[in-house]
Amino acid sequence: MLEKEQKEGWEELKEIWKNSSQTEKINFQISGLIDELKDWYRSPKISQFEKDSIKSDVITIKASWNQFKGKISEFEKDSINKDVTKITALVKKFLNLLRKIK
Repeated sequence: MLEKEQKEGWEELKEIWKNSSQTEKINFQISGLIDELKDWYRSPKISQFEKDSIKSDVITIKASWNQFKGKISEFEKDSINKDVTKITALVKKFLNLLRKIK
């Protein structure tokens, strides 16, 4: 039941997002932010040590994930579902506010 509600909530959220007059502006801003982060990552301000450390962490996380994949308890799943439900509700409220602003 909860999973169905979440799925419906996400579908509604996607529909609101697609139809929002702000979507193009927000997508443009997100794209700009991603470009800025990429530039920042390439900048000389980031040491090679930091770049290597990030790469190492990503590799470690990916390798470790296989150990835990499929071993998530029911409690953890329920907790995640509750969190996703709360986040979905907050995002809906935010998008409704955006619609009212336009």
